[in-house]
Amino acid sequence: MPTFHITVQGDDREAMADLVRVHGVRVLPQTLDEQGSQPRVDALADQATIDRLTDAGYRLERHEDVDEAAREDLRDVGQGNRFATELAATMRATRERQ
Repeated sequence: MPTFHITVQGDDREAMADLVRVHGVRVLPQTLDEQGSQPRVDALADQATIDRLTDAGYRLERHEDVDEAAREDLRDVGQGNRFATELAATMRATRERQ
């Protein structure tokens, strides 16, 4: 089941605390924003949790599927050790010059 990055808005600070205490949501540290009329926080949740929070009266915005985003990012990571390849090439060149 995919895990989504979400932004959750609640009525007050107590409702935001209930995200963790009551609903077991994994909130992202340092993302609580109480500057607007309603506090909000970023979190990670699956679709069942999203549905539960919506039913409980939270307003939320669903962002990317973090599992899929991680897979996409890993495609950009090179395979092997480029430093070892560079070192081997340098060592070959050094031996050839001797």
